[in-house]
Amino acid sequence: MSAQSPEMSTSYPDTAAPLSAILPMEDLTASARMGRLPPLVALSPPTLLEETIRALYRKTRRHVLVTGPKGVGKTTFVRELACAAATGQIPFLQEKRFVWIDCQYVSREDSRACLESILQFTLGQRNLVLCLDGLSSLLRRSGGEDNKALLKAAFARPGLQIVAVLSKWEYNDLIGSDAELLEYFTRIELEEPHGDLLSQIVQQIAHTLEAEFQLQITEATVERTLALCTGYILNEHFPAKAARVLRHVCEDLDFDRTQHGIAVSEVTLQKVIEVVAITTGIPETTLLGEADQPDFEAALSSEVFGQEEAVAAVASELRLIRAGLVDPNKPATVLLFAGMTGVGKTELAKRLAELYSTSRRLQTYPMGNFTEPHSVSGIIGVPPGYVGHDQGGRLVNDLNSDPYSVFLLDEGEKAHPNIWVPFLNLFDEGWLIDQRGRKAYADRAIFVLTTNAGADPISQMSNAGHSQQEIETRVKSMLAKIRHERSSQPVFTAQFLARIRKVIVFRPLDENAMLAICRRLVAVLQDSWKKRRDKEIEISEEVTRAIALCGHDLNQKSNGREGGRIIRKLLSEHVESRIQAAAVQNSEAYKSSLRIKVAIKQIPGEPVAGIVRPFDIAFEH
Repeated sequence: MSAQSPEMSTSYPDTAAPLSAILPMEDLTASARMGRLPPLVALSPPTLLEETIRALYRKTRRHVLVTGPKGVGKTTFVRELACAAATGQIPFLQEKRFVWIDCQYVSREDSRACLESILQFTLGQRNLVLCLDGLSSLLRRSGGEDNKALLKAAFARPGLQIVAVLSKWEYNDLIGSDAELLEYFTRIELEEPHGDLLSQIVQQIAHTLEAEFQLQITEATVERTLALCTGYILNEHFPAKAARVLRHVCEDLDFDRTQHGIAVSEVTLQKVIEVVAITTGIPETTLLGEADQPDFEAALSSEVFGQEEAVAAVASELRLIRAGLVDPNKPATVLLFAGMTGVGKTELAKRLAELYSTSRRLQTYPMGNFTEPHSVSGIIGVPPGYVGHDQGGRLVNDLNSDPYSVFLLDEGEKAHPNIWVPFLNLFDEGWLIDQRGRKAYADRAIFVLTTNAGADPISQMSNAGHSQQEIETRVKSMLAKIRHERSSQPVFTAQFLARIRKVIVFRPLDENAMLAICRRLVAVLQDSWKKRRDKEIEISEEVTRAIALCGHDLNQKSNGREGGRIIRKLLSEHVESRIQAAAVQNSEAYKSSLRIKVAIKQIPGEPVAGIVRPFDIAFEH
């Protein structure tokens, strides 16, 4: 059976059914002897391989736990071990039979039945090494129980050894605190490879892909792929992320060759850049720069205008995360975005999620929905006995679904103080437990708290030329004084504010920022009309500037409360609405037109200022 996991059924047969009918499995020893396992042993960390071999030789602690982050090669490490044993490189293991079983997709309800089937499979077999990928799924049961006692029974089987694969956090939760269970295991911790070892591994992966797809992958292309993945793919680990990018490129080129008849023989750097751009959402022009020094500012600022200091601060945090210079037992970072509405706080958070999150989607929690003490159930779930208890807590579910999530805790000053209690431990220890008892880790997640509190002082201090540090200090002081309108308790305790890694202040939007926003929204408008109505809209620069100037004036008069959103409103009111009005008056010309030109009506002797004058709307064929 293939090592790839097929779609699993949610209902398993009874334990009398053949194991292969229940779980994906493969005889690794047979595969190695038939040449189906590549001999990559030399690429495994030599000390870890030696330690694993010695553990399997022992009479005590003779079972092995291979732990480490996703994507560092845990499963490959086990397959390499089996290959080395089968080909005689480890003499005392030469007669052992390594059988790989994929347990990753076993549900809690079916875990006991599956484990019993595995134990039934081992009966009467000697010299068997069970390689269990996803041991944690076999140990967990519904109702908060586990299958540890059943697993311990397997340890008494003569001739049976287990090599299990699980993540570091699964090890900590299920086995690390169980002294009795630890007596059976030797733990092998795989770290993400770096330097020459990483280059050798990815070069080997490239050679395998060359043979599979009949494409050349040069050493220089591999090295640039490593640099691009290091710089811009932050939510995966090596070597998996480099392997995924190279395979994606090879499959695309193979499709072009077989389906479109395009002659291709080599993986080029340009194709690698295209795939990394698709994966991360970063423009190819940014990736064409020095990948060893990623330009996070350029990647983040494509949708955020007039906030250079805020963008630089977030880019600095990403560089620290990329370099591994953040506390591994806390969230990747906790940021507070402070500033008036419409200045780009949410847009920057969205761009950050597109760049960092695996799902590329911002997880938004409007904190105005959590104004009552019991609202905390929306974070950690409802207590046992209440409807919805089985669904668990939203935050735990979101973290387990995507550990690299970016969470937007929007308008935090509106939440009840009780809502922030679970976050105290989450921000300090990096984990959270919901009402079902399920645990989630936030060590790779980013949390962004936004607030409009202090908008007026921020505007005043910005206009007065105060430094960013002075404004940040004032914002923190104001946040500490905010009290919940119903309970009169402080919304943010000193302990909570101390857990915020960085306060990032968004300044009021100036004319240049409004113009940049207007140009961006004009481009969006033009693209929308082309796709939906198959008509090109040509909007003159004078119209764009006039709308931007009017938006800035209205924002100034409102003391910054309109923000960049006013531009969207003005475009709708003064461009789209006028086009629709003209289309009604001259429907035949509109229907037959391919291009619509929007320009300011020129009145002799009057300067163009704002959008008080009408526009000329022209339909062109």
